[in-house]
Amino acid sequence: MRNISRSGLLFTAEQQHPTSTKIELTFALPKVIREEPPGTVYCQGEIVRTMVFAADADRHAIAVRIVDYEFMRTQASPAGGQEVGER
Repeated sequence: MRNISRSGLLFTAEQQHPTSTKIELTFALPKVIREEPPGTVYCQGEIVRTMVFAADADRHAIAVRIVDYEFMRTQASPAGGQEVGER
């Protein structure tokens, strides 16, 4: 991931994908708020631009407009692992 905001994101990939392609992404957010567990974000988006990544000609920069997203908090399970909690 190169850049992310509420309305879109930019990442690199080995393959180029056509604009208007619908994609789904899931990624974990670090714990940044005191006393709050980390979270996971599920996004639905659409590719709006692709280009050859300047630092590496074998990679493509892909810009995605986020259409919808859902934020899910993770809760620590009693065994010390992580499980998905509230949406």
